[in-house]
Amino acid sequence: MTTEADLQAAIDTAFVHTRPGGVALFAPDHVKETFAVETDHGGHDGGIRSLRYLAWTWDPDPADSSYVVDYFIALRGPDGQVRIEHDRQVEGLFPRKHWLKAVRDAGFKCSRVRFKHSEIAGEIDLFIGMRPAGKPARRPASRRKG
Repeated sequence: MTTEADLQAAIDTAFVHTRPGGVALFAPDHVKETFAVETDHGGHDGGIRSLRYLAWTWDPDPADSSYVVDYFIALRGPDGQVRIEHDRQVEGLFPRKHWLKAVRDAGFKCSRVRFKHSEIAGEIDLFIGMRPAGKPARRPASRRKG
C-alpha cells in the first residue's frame, strides 16, 4: 500500500470482514511522524543450508507517502557455495491522522495506542478499529460511485 487510496481500500476490506462488535488491529511498521532510517540483520544455520540478511530501511523522498526497504540476502547451499540476492520493497508511509481517518471512514470506532515490543527499538503506533454492534456492512468508500 503506497497510496492513501490503497490504505483506505485495505481498511474498508477489514471492516467488511469484521463482525459487528468485532475488532480489527492495524499495526503499520512506521508512521510518518516517527519514521527513522534503520538497519536490521539476522539469519540462521540449518544443517546443510544457511541464510543471513541485512534489511536497510530508508526514505529516498520524505515528501511522498512511501519508503524503501532493501534486503540483502546471503544463501549458502548444500554444496557450500554462497549466493547473494537483493530484494527491494516500496512500502507506504502515512501520518497518524491519515490512519485514524481511514479507520473511521471505513465505519470503525478508532483509537490509537503506543506499543513497546521487545524486539523493536522505541514504540510503535497501533490503530484499533471496533466495528459497532449492529452496524451493517456497506459498500466500501473506495468502491462507491459518485
